[in-house]
Amino acid sequence: MSAGYDSTSPRFFRPTDVARIRRNQRRIQVQRLAAIAGKAGIVIGLVIGSVLVFQHTRGDNRFAVKSIEVTGVVHTPRGEIDAVTRGYIGENLFKIDIGRLRHDLRGLGWIKRIEAEKKLPDTLRIRVVERTPVALVAENGRITYVDEEGMAFAELAPSAGDSDLPLITNASGNELQRSVALLQTLRTRDPQIYSRISEVRPIAPSSFALFDRELGAFVYAEDSDLSAKWRDLYAVARAEHFGVHDIEYADLRFAGRIVVKPVHPAALQPVAPKPTILTAITN
Repeated sequence: MSAGYDSTSPRFFRPTDVARIRRNQRRIQVQRLAAIAGKAGIVIGLVIGSVLVFQHTRGDNRFAVKSIEVTGVVHTPRGEIDAVTRGYIGENLFKIDIGRLRHDLRGLGWIKRIEAEKKLPDTLRIRVVERTPVALVAENGRITYVDEEGMAFAELAPSAGDSDLPLITNASGNELQRSVALLQTLRTRDPQIYSRISEVRPIAPSSFALFDRELGAFVYAEDSDLSAKWRDLYAVARAEHFGVHDIEYADLRFAGRIVVKPVHPAALQPVAPKPTILTAITN
């Protein structure tokens, strides 16, 4: 048995040289603290070095923006984009606030969002995502494009966008949103009917007056089950040989029947596809 241990003690193998053990523990603790301090010094040195490099690059003229590359532009006038971005020419690439750049460019009507990239040493790349117009809206004597979110964003112009879009009239706020939602649904689910609509006028609380360009008349309808009722109206129009401007209006808001007011009532024949009932309005 080793002389350093007392075998008669209740705790077998208890070391008798307690001072030596304590000295070893202190030495281990000192070594650990030295290792931690060394690592901390390395980290602090790296941080200080990074800060110094960052401060140097932010003040270095070599990183001043000389070129701005813009892609994705279709309808937005390039002159409007240049008017915004030229203010960033000469600014240090590392100092440019991308959030501010996004805010500045989103002030241009067609731009929905942008993605920006800083390319060293002196180039700023901007990719533009433009809004998609789904209709036009007439408001305060102006006609503007409106997107799928119901936002009017740019005035109608021959050089930008599609002028052959449905026109929403007498609508703002929630009614504008409701009209846009109807057109979005029709464009997705029934493009044929969507293509025939040239004007939308919401009627509170849930109806619409929709101008059918092929019938040359307004069709009054609810947004529910609109496609099926509208196709019944087409069947009636074919059976009655209605052409463009032969009816003043059609009303699809009644259950199980279609109400039609012809321009010339005498031309109306008592024919209708079942189960739809044709009702002629003569006064």
